[in-house]
Amino acid sequence: MKSQQFTKIITLVIFLALLSYFSINFFNRTIEATSNGKEEVKAVLDEFFKQRGKALLNQDLREIEYFYDKSSTYGKWALDHEKRRIEYVKGWSEKRNLKFTEAESFYRIKNIKAGENSIWVYAIETMKMGYAYNAKSDVVNLMGLGIRHSIQLVKVDGKWLIRRDWYYDPLDEDSAYIDASPAEGIIPEAAPTSIPQEEMEQKPKKKGKYDREGAVAYADKYAGAAWGSGNNYEYNPKYKDYYGVGGDCTNFVSQVLHEGGGLPMDNVWFFNGKDASTAWAQAPALFNYLIYTGKGKLIAKGHYLDMVKPTEQYPQGAIRALEKGDLICYEEKGEIVHFAVVTGFDSMGIPVVNTHTSDRYHVPFDLGWDKRVVYRFIHIND
Repeated sequence: MKSQQFTKIITLVIFLALLSYFSINFFNRTIEATSNGKEEVKAVLDEFFKQRGKALLNQDLREIEYFYDKSSTYGKWALDHEKRRIEYVKGWSEKRNLKFTEAESFYRIKNIKAGENSIWVYAIETMKMGYAYNAKSDVVNLMGLGIRHSIQLVKVDGKWLIRRDWYYDPLDEDSAYIDASPAEGIIPEAAPTSIPQEEMEQKPKKKGKYDREGAVAYADKYAGAAWGSGNNYEYNPKYKDYYGVGGDCTNFVSQVLHEGGGLPMDNVWFFNGKDASTAWAQAPALFNYLIYTGKGKLIAKGHYLDMVKPTEQYPQGAIRALEKGDLICYEEKGEIVHFAVVTGFDSMGIPVVNTHTSDRYHVPFDLGWDKRVVYRFIHIND
């Protein structure tokens, strides 16, 4: 009996020793592979993100296609995504009668893992873009985007290539429509160029239950990875980040309303330091909460052209009824899927928004969305 127990103990010790050996050996090989490949990969990514902005600005896929492993199905899919976003931005800029003037990125590596034949990089891209309307070509509007990438690089014939690049795209937000195409252009009556930009911005700064300036300041500070954002491009650590578990857009808007705008929490709409209520973190529930409590009022609902064309109720279009600190809902196939906060107006009086998932800073409210999307403009009652 004792002999059998001793044999079991010896066997267990040998097993643990072998397990420890192979684990340490694998760990060391992984560290070595990472160390050997990291600088090579970083050089590739440096050039990739530099060229990525140029490809978007020049609307030329050839600027970046040589970075991809086109021998792989996944590599082709990743390249197709870039082609789709370039085509979308081209179509959107034509329909908005504007031209992009600059597009540049920098990135930060948050995590890197190496295997036998590939390296995975989790990176945060911060992009700055500028655009000018043809009717006001001397005025450049700046906006920022933030994109979280999970990139797999493989070595093919001695060269590191991108096989996978998974990310939420602020320029291709739609989840319901694969063939996303932008709505038709601005109706001149909706945003007459004769109205000075100063007049657009100088709304009465009355301070009631809702602090609009405070809401915008908070939205600008915590716009995440998007260029223009504060807080070192990070979210407010006080709150849970719902990226990857449904998205963080509604959670962010709730923070803007409460932390920046001063709207008090209650037993329906709250974050308790650990978890959020449904009304706080889920888009349809927040919309219903705002409308039914009277904290918000629905200005109008419709497709893009419905919101910009003159009506009897809104002679200059419902779009002109929005103020800084108001909200915009995005509806696809009958379901509210996204929230944004209005943080200003560009040189043509078009509302610009800040969002999370994807991160945006002062981006035209419809950029990245399909012509079939239904918008809901919400005024937050002062």
